[in-house]
Amino acid sequence: MNYPSYIRPLPSRATRKPAARSKASSRGHIPGQTRQDGHLRLRYFESKQEQNVLFQLLAHQDVMDIWDQPPPVHFRDAEGRRKTHTFDYLITLTGGRRIAIAVKPAAVAERQGFRETLQRVRAATPLRFADEVVLITEQNYCPSAARNAQKLHDFRRTPDPEADKIVTELVHDMSSPTSIAELVQRSGLGGRAFRAIFRAIFAGILRTVDSGDILPSTLIMQEIGQ
Repeated sequence: MNYPSYIRPLPSRATRKPAARSKASSRGHIPGQTRQDGHLRLRYFESKQEQNVLFQLLAHQDVMDIWDQPPPVHFRDAEGRRKTHTFDYLITLTGGRRIAIAVKPAAVAERQGFRETLQRVRAATPLRFADEVVLITEQNYCPSAARNAQKLHDFRRTPDPEADKIVTELVHDMSSPTSIAELVQRSGLGGRAFRAIFRAIFAGILRTVDSGDILPSTLIMQEIGQ
């Protein structure tokens, strides 16, 4: 199996870089690719929760572009003072709709009155910048969804077109639920097949019967319309 040569990721488009690392939070960047990028691009995160959200955005088929730390939005607070807010991510969907995303722990958002602040930011956000403004907390997604998205990111780092093709052919006539372990055994590819099946699920070729962590015991079916 031939592996592609290393290509340096495109730089982040962030308008501000994360503050220096602290003991209380996790900061870093992820090299990921969207349809608009062409190849890998670095994107920053400033907390584990932002990292979880970024993995899920990169895994979503309908997300065409992700702009980390986009240009700030100017708004006025409750006392009328001029302030700025920088969203964590600005995404563009396949249909062209743009969504500005703020990521915060639910308890922090409640303690800081951030939902009220975000209402003011939303009112001041130009339509040319975003069509919608949303707050994402840990209550908006299952931990297993974040874990699955991170695994997908890891499995995408080493493309394996041969394994992808073999798995796609094996599931072409699948008519009943089958465990991932059974399909891996039928393929004869071992771990390569597991990774290919994982990619096929997020590519819309397969679907899981139940929610939760995607494991060898997970039951899968061919996606309707494939």
